[in-house]
This record gives sequence, C-alpha cells and structure tokens, in this order.
Amino acid sequence: MLTRTDDSEARRWFAEDLRVSSPVVHNPAIIDAFAKVPREEYLGNGPWRIHSRLQVGAVHTSPSAALHEIYHDVLVSLDERRGLNSGLPSLWAFVFDHLNMAPGQTILQVGTGVGYFTAILAELTGSEGRVIAYEIDEELARRARSNLAHYAHIEVISGDATQAADLPSLDVVVAFAGVTHVPEPWLSKLSDAGRMALPFTGEDQWGFMMLLERCGDTFPAKSLVPCGFYHCGGARRSDEEKALTTALKAARGRVTDLGQYHRGPPENDADNAWLVTDAYWLSKS
Repeated sequence: MLTRTDDSEARRWFAEDLRVSSPVVHNPAIIDAFAKVPREEYLGNGPWRIHSRLQVGAVHTSPSAALHEIYHDVLVSLDERRGLNSGLPSLWAFVFDHLNMAPGQTILQVGTGVGYFTAILAELTGSEGRVIAYEIDEELARRARSNLAHYAHIEVISGDATQAADLPSLDVVVAFAGVTHVPEPWLSKLSDAGRMALPFTGEDQWGFMMLLERCGDTFPAKSLVPCGFYHCGGARRSDEEKALTTALKAARGRVTDLGQYHRGPPENDADNAWLVTDAYWLSKS
C-alpha cells in the first residue's frame, strides 16, 4: 500500500512527466498544481476504466486499485455508455499553459465534470481569484460540488453556461466540450487581454482547440492542437456544425492558418475567410 509520502511522490512524478510530455514551457505553476491535487479524490475508487493512448475508445480495466495506476497521462472513463471521460492530463496541461493564468483571475470553466481540472484551475488562480464552473449534467454537477467543497473560491453551477446572464468580467474561459461558435455571453464578458480555449468540433466530435484572445474589439485566434470532444449543449448550431465539418475535411484535420474570429458575416473580405457562418467568420490573417 502506498503511504502518504508515496502518494505525493507519485503525483510529483506524474506532474514532472507532464512538464515534458505536454509540454509545459510558460507557466511552471501548472506543474505544481498537478503535483498537489489528488486525482483519486475526483475519479473515485479503483480499479478504473482507462483508455488506450494508442487507440482512444479501446478501454481496459486498470490492473489494480493502487493509486499509481492513475498517476499516468491516461484518459479515465466516467461513463462509458455516454462516452464521458475525465480528460487527458497532457492535453489540459498544454492548453492551460497557453492561457496566461495567474493568481487573482476570474475563470469560467464550461463542463466541470467531476471537478478534477476545476481544482487545478483553482490552484492556479489562488484563493484571491474565482472559478465559476458550469456543468449541464445534474449528477456530474452534484459530484463536482461535493468534491470541490473545500475550495471556497469555486462556484459550481448546475446548468447551461451559454445562458449565464450575470457573469463578471472574465480573464479566462475554458470549455471542456465541443462548440461550433463562441457564445455571446462569454465573448462580451472577456476582459481585454483575456483568453479563451474552446474545442471547435464538427459533426463527428473531432476538430481543433481554438485559442482566442481579446485585443480591444478584435479577437485574434489560432489553433492549438487537433482534438475530439463530447458536444457542448447550448453552444452548437447545425449549420455551423456542417460548415465546420466541411472546413475541417478540406484542412485534413490540420488547422494552421487562422487569423481572427469576427462577429457577423464578412463584408468585403470573403476571400480571406477560413470559415463563414451566419453569426461569425474566421479569417486566415
């Protein structure tokens, strides 16, 4: 049986491995957060159902319920029937490393799941900051609220984050489910120099992680990495889904030439468009 010291050492090994495998190159506080937060307190008791790194969807049961089984960069299943997973640590360490997170910030998390990555965000913003965590699934929200009760600066809300009417100014928005557009409540509340990381996904749940920054009235955007995600309720439209699917097929899944996210359709610059919808368009430069 692992001792408390062994547990801490396992988490530190896990975090240091993420530093290399993600990689994390901008914000070392991310490594410390992963080394501190006990993953097992959010995933429940083992053995766990773990996805193969080489073939996501091929799920096996961990050899034992020992804690070291989940201190690897693996995707752990929460609900196989619905295809819900806990999230791949290396992906989120990489994404967080691009969000300029710092103590005192206000973060909106969309799709808190059981709260593990919410706890990481809470460590990064510190007790002087605030994490507003939405979860549309009532049972997951209940579990997250219980798991995160010891963090006074986290608010877990059971509901649709796209309908949030009283959001404060946001320094960071990060979504853990696939969208087809940036909901206006999130965009309008993003602070100047604030950043978002949103999975933009097509009909088959695959797409890319978009990093969007606010610079006054402009929103520079780029693709961070290809990704696959469960659909985000409230943040998808069928016409946008089809347009994204077409654009992603044309890009062969590798989006490398984004410039800005623009509200509304293009007026004079359609030739510079990577994607055009009725509500927004993405330019190439």
